[in-house]
Amino acid sequence: MPQFKSLSKPKIDIENFGMGANISPINQVRMMDEDSFEHFTVEWLYTCKRNMYTSIRKIGGAGDKGRDVIGYYNNGTVDYYQCKHYASALMPSHYYIELGKLCYFTFSKEYAIPKNYYIVASNDIGPTLNRLIENPNELRSELKINWDGYCKNAITKTNEIALNGVFEKYVDSFDFSIIHHCPIQSVIDDHIRTIYGTIRFGGVSVKIPDKVDPPEALDSDELIYVIELLKVYAEALGIDELPMDMLEKYAKYNQNFERQRKDYYSAETIRRFVRDVFTDSKQFEVLKDETYDGIIEVHEAEYPNGFGRLNAVTKHASMVTTDKSLLSSKLHCIGNSEKKGVCHILVNDGRLKWVNNDD
Repeated sequence: MPQFKSLSKPKIDIENFGMGANISPINQVRMMDEDSFEHFTVEWLYTCKRNMYTSIRKIGGAGDKGRDVIGYYNNGTVDYYQCKHYASALMPSHYYIELGKLCYFTFSKEYAIPKNYYIVASNDIGPTLNRLIENPNELRSELKINWDGYCKNAITKTNEIALNGVFEKYVDSFDFSIIHHCPIQSVIDDHIRTIYGTIRFGGVSVKIPDKVDPPEALDSDELIYVIELLKVYAEALGIDELPMDMLEKYAKYNQNFERQRKDYYSAETIRRFVRDVFTDSKQFEVLKDETYDGIIEVHEAEYPNGFGRLNAVTKHASMVTTDKSLLSSKLHCIGNSEKKGVCHILVNDGRLKWVNNDD
């Protein structure tokens, strides 16, 4: 049974960034496997066509019945997209079965007749299939002539689908003008202008999202590192505890706190960017490990108090080389503020503390 997956956002692979910069995009597309080509098509639809639709859904698994992706309009109508990754241009003989599925499964009401049915093929369609698509009546005639050879025993695994009776009348009345072809170069030209195109094809700088400004109210994710900072300031002031609502009374430490929050959100912007855009990427974890390895000796040194440790570690963090992370070496989105902010994420993770009772 096909599984429908609602597409909130397709993911991309940071490890592929710029890898194909010396190979033309069209050749990269032709070198893809079937799954990658289908995912490429989904990326294109999500970024370039999603304003047309209220939702876009991918059908995963066997039994897609001639539909790889469905675009839903707000009036309930749909478009179907069928992806074909062949080593050569599609010929009619490649496609009769897909047209047969479209006719049969709409006839049997297993799915609705679409407003548009789009063919997306890695090597485009050949001149004969193109001519048939441009002449819907001729396309119908050729499908009927070739039905027994390509469709009768191939639409389902269990039954022959004969073209006769009521079903033949249905095919005779079917509107084949809904069949369209999406030229692959046009798809690539659209796709390459998106962040997905940047990652797949390289050669363009990735636009990193603007830094998230610290909200006035603390986010729940901030509580651990903020508590540790308040301990730092309390120790420096010689008091047992410094409540958050009392921090403004101490300008030096309040200003320091505001800087630390900005740094935290610089790093958090990148963390969210990786989480939301990339496919199962470990690159932010690599960044954290690189930062930790670069600062741990400085962190473990002796200081008069936690405030001294905080300042020494964050200062040193800005000088740590983090090129093992592709976020730094390929996307070039890790600067001083991000490196300092990673220190607070390490505090959230329990890997660092500022106040050492032995100091």
